[in-house]
Amino acid sequence: MARLKYWVWLSCVTGVRPLVKYRLAQAMDGPERIFFAKREELLAAEPLLQTAEADKLADKSLERADKALRFCQERGIAVLTMQDAAYPERLRHIPDPPAVLYVWGKLPPVDEGMLLAVVGTRKATPYGIKMAAALGRDLAQGGAVVVSGLAEGCDSAAMEAALRAGGVTVGVLGTAIDQVYPAKNRKLFEEVRARGALVSEYPPGARTFPADFKARNRIITGLSLGVAVVEAPLRSGTRSTADHALEQGRDVFAVPGNADAAASAGCNELIAQGATPVVNGAAILRAYGGRTDLLRQEPAEIPIKKEIDKPKDIVYIDLTDKQARLPAAQRQVLEAMTRPDMHADEIIEAAGLTARETLAALTMLQVAGYVSQGAGKRYTRKL
Repeated sequence: MARLKYWVWLSCVTGVRPLVKYRLAQAMDGPERIFFAKREELLAAEPLLQTAEADKLADKSLERADKALRFCQERGIAVLTMQDAAYPERLRHIPDPPAVLYVWGKLPPVDEGMLLAVVGTRKATPYGIKMAAALGRDLAQGGAVVVSGLAEGCDSAAMEAALRAGGVTVGVLGTAIDQVYPAKNRKLFEEVRARGALVSEYPPGARTFPADFKARNRIITGLSLGVAVVEAPLRSGTRSTADHALEQGRDVFAVPGNADAAASAGCNELIAQGATPVVNGAAILRAYGGRTDLLRQEPAEIPIKKEIDKPKDIVYIDLTDKQARLPAAQRQVLEAMTRPDMHADEIIEAAGLTARETLAALTMLQVAGYVSQGAGKRYTRKL
């Protein structure tokens, strides 16, 4: 509990970028050294730390942390830190994971689950509302967990439709874990908490700022296998969500709109740049090759060929019938993984695929149980 208090203290410090908090925690092996460090030590430990941020970290009061911990204990809010085994591995490996994740409700198994995000502009058109609801409904009926931001417009439409279809949802907040925003979404807030989970990197009672909503988007994509963009102007928070997804190696889907529709300009641009166009949730599920069923099955054992005069650290394998039915990219990745603990860059080169194709295939192979991920973007076949 003592160590947890310092993690909560770090999450309570406003005005310090999430990436800087993460890098400091990595460099100083946790939050205690950050708490007790002098300003000069912090600046020396992290080159990205700005002097104004170092000033914020000079506040050593634990009053807010103690209050936040009491609130979480009373309300049953889980506090997951980067050093917890329960912290989602899928999220841990994005470039700037949240140092602390507050979870209110029951978070579904992120690393094994089919979590798919549906996002869109707050200023949605009737077309955007209709399409977001259709995607949320279809994905929930197909067994996927729908992830979104609980904002007005497309996000809310997708979440409400998923809940009506009996699905499980995860709402990622850009505010403190206990703050309902917008206020009119209180009923949706409660339903998501009851049927899934609300998550935030901000503790109870924290003051948040407009930029925090944009930072929230990296968590939406970080928890998800892929993201479907319904409506997005060219420059918007929704469009930045797609950028996070691409950076993290996630699949990006986009709903096409009229060529002269400002609300669809971002989606149309994404499609032109290679995003998969979709008009319903079934198209997204088809892109995963029916793997919602595969997720519920144990992976078949992979037979190993006998080695004759071969290096001992190389494994030669045949694909099982089930694996032979996997999408071509996943088969190529499996065949390229000829030894344990291979770095992602080595797999990309050996598989002969693009980085995005290889990382997407690795993610799905992890979900299906064929591959495990270690530290430093290294992967091992489960034999």
